[in-house]
Amino acid sequence: MKPLPELTNGLKVLESFLKMYGFTLDNFENGAGSGGQFTIATYKSGDKKVVIGYRYSIGELYYQYRDKAVGHEFYLKQLGHSDNMKFPDFQSDDRLETFRNVLHDFDLIRYDFFDGDCKELLRIEKLQADYITELRMESEIKGKNYTDTQKIAKARERFKAKEYRESLKIYKTIHHVDTLSDFDLRTIDFLKVRVG
Repeated sequence: MKPLPELTNGLKVLESFLKMYGFTLDNFENGAGSGGQFTIATYKSGDKKVVIGYRYSIGELYYQYRDKAVGHEFYLKQLGHSDNMKFPDFQSDDRLETFRNVLHDFDLIRYDFFDGDCKELLRIEKLQADYITELRMESEIKGKNYTDTQKIAKARERFKAKEYRESLKIYKTIHHVDTLSDFDLRTIDFLKVRVG
């Protein structure tokens, strides 16, 4: 499977900049998923890599120093470039526009990643790792809370139907007590007295 032609054309926009800093194309990885063909292009210079994932446009862009990698958007925002960065961008009919926006953003990280020793990248990678861990925990909590929310709805239905024993039994399966409202807590107190 050859790399997508749109990617090959787009990479030409970036290559003169990358070559200036000693980056050469290390490899293409092609694959296909439910969304169609995708290609990942990796440019390497010593311990540094620029990785570009492409399907219909650039979907993945990150920078790696040794074994530490940071996503484009997170990297630039942590460097204070939220208002200056141009990628990620809105889809344009001009397929090369996204690549020109990435080229613009390369200049914003030039001092740390391309010219520098990636001190900021290493600092930001730790922040990104913490952020991802926090998101995972929140997601797990929301998932668990969703299950509890469903149970609470069933317990309330049983209560309205005057099926008090069944309602209390469901309430007792709630894992995260903080999902219970004051109404639910009062209902549970009532049920404990009523059912015994």
